[in-house]
Amino acid sequence: MTTIAISHCDDYGLEKVSAATKRCLSLIGNIETIVRPGMKVLLKLNLLSASLGPERAVNTHPAVIRALVDIFMGDYGCEVYIGDSCGSLRTGSTDKGFRVTQIDKIAEDTGAIIVNFDKDEALDITNKNAVILKDFKIAKTVKSVDVVVNVPKLKTHGLTRYTGAIKNMFGSIPANGKKNVHLLAPKNRSMAQALVDVFEMVQPHITIMDAVIGMEGNGPNAGDPRKVGLIIAGIDGVALDAVASTIIGFDPMKVPIIRYAHERKLGTADMNKIDVSGEDICKVAVSDFKKPSSSAQDFASNYIPDFLLAKMFDNSCSSVSSVYEPNCTRCYECIRNCPAKAMSAPDGRVIVDEDKCIGCFCCDEVCNYKAIVMKRTFLGRAFLKMAVFLGVERLQ
Repeated sequence: MTTIAISHCDDYGLEKVSAATKRCLSLIGNIETIVRPGMKVLLKLNLLSASLGPERAVNTHPAVIRALVDIFMGDYGCEVYIGDSCGSLRTGSTDKGFRVTQIDKIAEDTGAIIVNFDKDEALDITNKNAVILKDFKIAKTVKSVDVVVNVPKLKTHGLTRYTGAIKNMFGSIPANGKKNVHLLAPKNRSMAQALVDVFEMVQPHITIMDAVIGMEGNGPNAGDPRKVGLIIAGIDGVALDAVASTIIGFDPMKVPIIRYAHERKLGTADMNKIDVSGEDICKVAVSDFKKPSSSAQDFASNYIPDFLLAKMFDNSCSSVSSVYEPNCTRCYECIRNCPAKAMSAPDGRVIVDEDKCIGCFCCDEVCNYKAIVMKRTFLGRAFLKMAVFLGVERLQ
């Protein structure tokens, strides 16, 4: 059985985060067989937003990164790198993100090395087992270091329902590369397969999740911070996602990204084959964690066969973007990040060409002002209303 460790962590005080992380690493066991003195260790954080501070719970919290730098430098004698590629395509966004999240200060204080994946040398990757994404580029550092420590944030996600260990490694693809994947695989199931294609080729050695303050509702950017009070860690990223998603009320086998990774034997999502250590999963579960409003699909999956569900939600139930004008600041991040070029501002006001919109949620991911609203079709709205009426889901 694979072990996933859970430890209580009430807040982001550095001592508490460090103690909880060390406890998790101890519960996993045999970390010394993976990490040895002198090794190069990459901390792959979640740096989605270049503008929002730690209090918004969008990015991996700096206290978690600082604790990990101290642990891998001080306790294991490693050379530590901190890297990611920001979700925004605005020039300089990733560097700005490192400043906003205080990663630059952590590097200055500790000697850790920041790696901007957008500026890193690109490495060509070919996945012969790919379902969607056979060829893609990643930041070379992801493959050149000795150990990759994946440090995701526990969040819901409008497109993939949940985001954690598997999806965080998608950030190994720099800049425009991620946008192109969304164009190739805009819907939930196709995107989930593409994300698993990437994960298969960049599987981390250890995953340590920031679940102290997660994001509920319409994540990964427009949701609301929600205290969960945990650090979660393990070697098997798929198993970690199974445990973390269970804690916030998902059935992991109904989250396509987790199920596909399990079916492709990249880890296990079978809770009967996962040894959960440290805390009782039933006692730390957050039963009323809000799901994204796109969770009508989760409700429908209880009654509709999977092959029919895929056709429905990739076509007749799919969402399209719209702009909530009172919240729009006309920063035009949505326009820059739209892979289908469905958004424009001919008179300064952002408009959406619904015929071009592919419902990929890219605009929603990068909007810091909750100005993007995903419009559902009649059938999608019907399933959503039924789910809420029956009390099956607590939605945003």
